[in-house]
Amino acid sequence: MRAVLCLLLLILAGAAAARELHFCVDANDWAPYTYPDHDGILQRRVREAVSHQGDSVTFAALPWLRCEAMVESGALDAVLAVPDLPAKRERFVFPQAQGRVDETRAVGAGDLILMRRADGAARWDGQHLTGLQGKVAYVLGYDGVEAKLDELGIPNSGDYRSDAQDMMALMAGRVSVIAIWAENGAALAEMPAYKDKVVLLSPPLGRISYFLAFNKAFYAAEHDRVERLWTGLSGLREAD
Repeated sequence: MRAVLCLLLLILAGAAAARELHFCVDANDWAPYTYPDHDGILQRRVREAVSHQGDSVTFAALPWLRCEAMVESGALDAVLAVPDLPAKRERFVFPQAQGRVDETRAVGAGDLILMRRADGAARWDGQHLTGLQGKVAYVLGYDGVEAKLDELGIPNSGDYRSDAQDMMALMAGRVSVIAIWAENGAALAEMPAYKDKVVLLSPPLGRISYFLAFNKAFYAAEHDRVERLWTGLSGLREAD
């Protein structure tokens, strides 16, 4: 009888400890990783890791800059998915190992590519971008993209709020090249409005790791919970 009572108390304690987590994702599609209106690969991965530790999660879909601001303020707990950049480390908490951001516990990674019109002159050989008119456009607030373009010495500007707006600017001739995630670019290139009108340049600009980054106060209060979640995400990536 005492053993049964102890088991019930443990179950009740576990239920009381369970928590609903509130995360943010971009309001733009990042196919196939995150979507505003249904789960992408990364959202499903996070849900599974959260469920494994007895918690639940809801995702708010907001414009990227607002998404980050809501998490930084503590209105939401974490943002999915953030690149490891010095400015981001000042605002959010990333998984750490030996004093550095732990790449093994990134939630995922994506290839960044360039796209131009089919009649455009731009060429990319993996080191040099030639034939560029103006600057490479990318989505406003995607500073992981900006950092990669800066690293490669490619002039860039984040003037538009979505891939759709970037594509309209490209087709209208307001820009000659856009930077876009490989899967999004491939999907757009197959749409009737753009098929045979755009070219995806190769090789990719590079592969960028992304993290589930937490509000600092939330991490301080829920250190063990967050560390378990990051480790669980790492295990799920290895199992894919």
